[in-house]
Amino acid sequence: MPALSACGRQTADGELYGRAVAQAPPRTPWDAQWRNFESNIAQNPTLKFDYFTKAELGDEERMLFDLRRGRAHVGGMSLQGLSSTIPELTIAMAPYLFDSQAEVDFVYDAHLFDIVDALAAAQNLKLLQWVEVGWTHMFADRPLTHPDMAQGLRMRTSPNAAARFFCEAAGMDAIPLGIADVIPALQTGLVQGGLSSAVFHFFATLDLAAHFTLTRHSYDTGAIVLNRDWYDGATGSQKQTIDGAWGSAAAARAGVRVLDDMVLAWMREGVQRDREGNVVRPLVTTSGAPIQVHDLTAEDKAAWRATTGNVVDRLVEMLGGGSRDVYDAILAGKAEFASLQAQSGAGGRQEAGS
Repeated sequence: MPALSACGRQTADGELYGRAVAQAPPRTPWDAQWRNFESNIAQNPTLKFDYFTKAELGDEERMLFDLRRGRAHVGGMSLQGLSSTIPELTIAMAPYLFDSQAEVDFVYDAHLFDIVDALAAAQNLKLLQWVEVGWTHMFADRPLTHPDMAQGLRMRTSPNAAARFFCEAAGMDAIPLGIADVIPALQTGLVQGGLSSAVFHFFATLDLAAHFTLTRHSYDTGAIVLNRDWYDGATGSQKQTIDGAWGSAAAARAGVRVLDDMVLAWMREGVQRDREGNVVRPLVTTSGAPIQVHDLTAEDKAAWRATTGNVVDRLVEMLGGGSRDVYDAILAGKAEFASLQAQSGAGGRQEAGS
């Protein structure tokens, strides 16, 4: 490969080199989506990509560092990871900000995309598309249906301030750790639990935590981001291929949400099943304890809301910058969504379990 192409530049014969980075665990929808992206990119012979999408090149902070400087060119990021470079995104992960997936989709697509892309431009990044991570819950060595049950618990969080403030508001000891450090920390007892989507927990930490509490306190909408200089240097044909290679946002969301429902059903039943419905394995921890899923009652959810209700104000005050604009955009989107729901006769109706 020509030396210039390794830097993501056009070569004399019109080829453009790209390096894709992500943390997509094997056998997950994100891994499948990256394979689909690779297949679509390969349709354009002028695009030459290398793929490091299973965390081969480090954590999200390192990947974003490389993306901003042109050492990587396409990246799949969680909102938690992206907020380390665009701090204002932390506002979107404040506890109990959203009430349903439909509301999340509307606010992100209609009200947040442009403002986040503008914030990304200041970091030499371009927002290509929202993807999906899902509702954030809690896994631990005990049920956590009420904030009083969380007092003093050592909880793994991302470095994100929204996660840290959430835990601190409920009296937990927030311990920020990278993804690679979570399993050793659980094994050694450094932490007793953590915050996670259902899908990530199922494939990464299920064996080490008997209890999964469906708090649905935050929504993590991931994103595909590009190095902006690299993208601007692409030809029209190359941009067209890159723009469409991931597929639609709706399809990206649907794949994760189907699996989210599936793994929750498996955890509730205590067994993993294959496509034909046959039992693949019982779901137990490494110590043999059965996996238990806990739902919040209306009173439990109200208690969690009340306990963590000041987090968003703390975040806006701490982050400054464009965080107030992001918060205002979210509130405007929520208000418009509610108005549209009311006009369609769905006012006040929310998805089951949200």
